[in-house]
Amino acid sequence: MGKREVIIRHSIASIIALAVFGGSRFIYNLIVAREYGVSVLGNVNSLISQAFLLAGFLSFFSVGLGKYTAEFLGKGEESRIKKITGVSFTLPLLGLAFSLVNIHLAVLSTLRALQLTFRSFIYGLHKGEVYAYFVLLGFFAFLLGFHIGVLAPYYLLLGTISVLGILYSRRYFGIPGRAEVLNLAKYSFWAFVGSISGMFLLQGPYFLSEELAGAKTAGVVSAVLSTSFLLSYLPQVVQSAIVPLYAYEFGRGEKESIKKLAEESTLSLALLSSISVFILQIFAPYIESMFKIEFGGTFLIALIAVELYVTFNPLINMLSATNYIKDSALYSLVGASVAGISWLVLIPSFKEIGASLGLLLGYFTIFILVVMKSRNTFKVSALIIKPVLLAIPLQVLVEKTPFVFLLFLLFEFKDLKKEFKLFLRGIRF
Repeated sequence: MGKREVIIRHSIASIIALAVFGGSRFIYNLIVAREYGVSVLGNVNSLISQAFLLAGFLSFFSVGLGKYTAEFLGKGEESRIKKITGVSFTLPLLGLAFSLVNIHLAVLSTLRALQLTFRSFIYGLHKGEVYAYFVLLGFFAFLLGFHIGVLAPYYLLLGTISVLGILYSRRYFGIPGRAEVLNLAKYSFWAFVGSISGMFLLQGPYFLSEELAGAKTAGVVSAVLSTSFLLSYLPQVVQSAIVPLYAYEFGRGEKESIKKLAEESTLSLALLSSISVFILQIFAPYIESMFKIEFGGTFLIALIAVELYVTFNPLINMLSATNYIKDSALYSLVGASVAGISWLVLIPSFKEIGASLGLLLGYFTIFILVVMKSRNTFKVSALIIKPVLLAIPLQVLVEKTPFVFLLFLLFEFKDLKKEFKLFLRGIRF
């Protein structure tokens, strides 16, 4: 199967899986906010976010598992995959030890870690459609969970994916190989630093808002960020397709192909994310009415923060999947540190505005570092981030002057036309 076919096949599978899995948190927050109130929403999101952050530690090998699975396939060394799979799926089970502290935290973190490990592994095998099927089944269970209790939807969603994932993957379990596991551990250390930093940026605002400003503020932050982070599933659609290809091409020594893939995917996501922010800003009043919560200026700040994340995502994944995992991890760590310090300073005084500002500062830091490294190392063109740099000043104005959205489309017409043609070419296979 060619690269274009793999990208499209995985992207279609990812669109289904991420739309369902990503939309589940938005749906969850919407239903909980309307049925239980903003304070309960803040409390349960604090617990879920802590569990998801803990899962980042428990899924220590997940990113490396996907990377080496794809790389071994690229080298024609499929038998080596079995030497790293079993140990990668065993580590998440350590999360059950936290049952002595909090049973909900223990079970949710373990299930989330298994889900992350399976997702990375299955995309490394170039079988993303299998993950999509399991997520769809999990989503049906998720919907049933609302009739049981406030946390039941997540137990059933993650439990279904994890159990099916283990049953599917067990054919690849084998005796660990010393050399393979050692390489996996070395790579996973830096991948872990990057992943846990990224998870802190994603989950930190929820529980820090509750700790620093109370459940009501955490509820507003939950509503704002669950909507804003819908954009974050744009890069994950592409990421699931291109990260295995980065590793595959790296295994073959095709540096120019990696650069081209990064440029095309970054430009596409920059355009998509910019357009999505305009649309969400225009429809902000309707979204507020759905949650029965007023967002205020915090919504635009959060949207711009996530827009930057979406844009640099293909570039930081390019660094991670090649020889620069240490650099990408350190950039994520610096960004997470900037955000964490900002939250501690800003949330007590500015509440939900402070949460969004901290997120923006963290992602902006990573954005600058990653773009500079990609240009210096892979000679990636700076023009790929032009749509976002043009869009942000106009997005500040769009709520009161909607026609600036049309102005953006006019300025970016050439790139939009190019991307549309590439898409049409891609679906003809």
